[in-house]
Amino acid sequence: MKKHSIFYLFCLLIIISAGIVHAQFTGPGVQQSQAVTVSQALTLPHKTPVILTGTIVEGIGREKYTFRDSTGEIIVEIERKVWRGLSVSPSDTVEISGKLEKELFKKPKIEVKAIRIL
Repeated sequence: MKKHSIFYLFCLLIIISAGIVHAQFTGPGVQQSQAVTVSQALTLPHKTPVILTGTIVEGIGREKYTFRDSTGEIIVEIERKVWRGLSVSPSDTVEISGKLEKELFKKPKIEVKAIRIL
């Protein structure tokens, strides 16, 4: 029984430390996220990393929402795991970071990688 407890504790420590230790290369050849408005984001190329500040005004489907700032609206896609238990209402100002998705015959959207309430 003691061996199982030690094994489970070891596994738990690995899982916790994997979530805490997160590094990223920021040197040459890496595209940095840009803080932009919705209207600016719409002019950027496909897969550009962006950071936007505004509000999520409505849910429009599975994992899709309308995001608004003072310059316009864009669809954002936020997977369940990205929410991390946050509860956001249209009155909350949020900062989202992700990548602009521009696909042929589809409306542009932001694939959100992180969200935080300001």
